[in-house]
Amino acid sequence: MPNHEDTESSLMKCIICRFEKPQESFNDEHVIPDSLGGYYHIYSVCIDCNSRLGENVDAPLVNNKLSELYRFSQEIAGKSGKIPNPFAGTFTQKDAPNKKARLDVGKDGKLEVYHAPEVTWKEDGEKLFLRVSVDSKDESRLDQIVAKALSRKNIPPEAILRGERAVEIDASPFTSQWSMDLVKFKIGLLKIAYEFAIDTIPTYFDDENAKLISDILQHAKYNEALKYVKIGNGLQEEIWSPFKEFLNLESRSHYLALSANDTMGLVCLVKLHDLFSVGVVLSSKRHLEEGEMYVGINSLDERNFIKLTGSEMINKCLGPRHTRPLYELNPDSKEKSIKEINSPEFRYEGQENEKVPLYTFRGNFICFLEEAIKLAQVEIKNSATSHIHVFWFNPQIEYHVKAVATGNLYRIVAYEMEQEKLRKL
Repeated sequence: MPNHEDTESSLMKCIICRFEKPQESFNDEHVIPDSLGGYYHIYSVCIDCNSRLGENVDAPLVNNKLSELYRFSQEIAGKSGKIPNPFAGTFTQKDAPNKKARLDVGKDGKLEVYHAPEVTWKEDGEKLFLRVSVDSKDESRLDQIVAKALSRKNIPPEAILRGERAVEIDASPFTSQWSMDLVKFKIGLLKIAYEFAIDTIPTYFDDENAKLISDILQHAKYNEALKYVKIGNGLQEEIWSPFKEFLNLESRSHYLALSANDTMGLVCLVKLHDLFSVGVVLSSKRHLEEGEMYVGINSLDERNFIKLTGSEMINKCLGPRHTRPLYELNPDSKEKSIKEINSPEFRYEGQENEKVPLYTFRGNFICFLEEAIKLAQVEIKNSATSHIHVFWFNPQIEYHVKAVATGNLYRIVAYEMEQEKLRKL
């Protein structure tokens, strides 16, 4: 257990360096960086590792150009309290490289173009002409800029004749180049998936792949992180399509999902709002039972993080459950059977509490419905308003329910559960 506490020595094991250290050597770790609006905290990373993760693992993710654009659009300030300016730097005019400009973030959070002062000298015979172009923000500094230009050529101010001022609007295009990391940022996504799994599944900490991942994170092995961050290129939201019935993927939220299958093993999907979507293969072992799943929801609007099982997620999204058996009626008594089953008074044993006994056609008890459902083939149907599970039973086994009023046995081939869709998380 990564967070196990020895009451005698008061030691805890760090999930990154895996050394046992005193409790006071641990502090608050943001699973999702707070600079991206993360509200998911754990307390199983030591102070030293936490510092290194911030510099070497979180930084490539937070400072990626796409992340800067995202933080700017969502107005998420960093630790300095300032919203990053992804357009920082100097832009040059396409046909006049000496003309430069930059984009500043105004007090209202909007971008403002600032043209750098342009000083040009021109000789015409025995005369020397000075032309100074300034941004409207620098009009009050015009005399200071002229004086500086003259001093550089050792020309006294009284030796010049001033011309007239003119106002011009320059709408010429400016260009700039961006460089963007396509590798290093993925180690930050690996950290998020790893810490979510460690915090959720106790057995995962001792997994051999978990040990390798903790070493990758501790020593910032960027290329080795790609061995695990390998579902999607980082920008493919379609990998989250299985969750679109329950999660509002258009909302201002980050999502995490842990699930497992026999082919890939333990997988964590990570969706950082409109930024990155990726799948991380954490282990070749499942660590989760069939159908077991965990979902983490980090809301930027609610400023919180919640963790749900797959069942809890579904139950929060759907209304009360309505169930009914799907019958296969005997042709010889079909009309009579339909009449009884369709009667408003019809009840079968166990209907009230879903503790339904199943019988052979001779009336011998086989098992309860919940046991048969575990062995059934599941068909999932979705409509605009409903979510339906149909559990199809093995056709080689004839299951029957017993009518309460008459004792008649009716064969069922499937059991249907329907719930109304109420909302998405």
